[in-house]
Amino acid sequence: MKRFSDDIEELIGQKIDYIILDYSLGKKQKQIGPYLDYSIYIDTQLDVAMARRIIRDYDKNSIKDIFEDMKYYLERWRNAYLYGLKNIEKEYDYIVDGTLSVKEIVENIYEKNNKIKNK
Repeated sequence: MKRFSDDIEELIGQKIDYIILDYSLGKKQKQIGPYLDYSIYIDTQLDVAMARRIIRDYDKNSIKDIFEDMKYYLERWRNAYLYGLKNIEKEYDYIVDGTLSVKEIVENIYEKNNKIKNK
């Protein structure tokens, strides 16, 4: 994680307007949390997230891999997701409905960002 925070410091030094991270722990993560001015949580139901992941990561010839992934999800990942939903969601500044289309999610975030920027 130290390398990640070093990368963020390097970007900050370049005087850019925004740094966008896809990182689920947000401000709660000790090493990068202090760098975050604003955090957005895309609240996606677990079944929708899983379906999107399968569609994104697997082709029709990898059914065995999908089964293995589902077993691992049930044994390990699901509890981590549930923990995040209970304990981390409240740490975010803004929550977006993750069942919206990607276009709608982006528009929603863009609109919220403009409101914050214009304050």
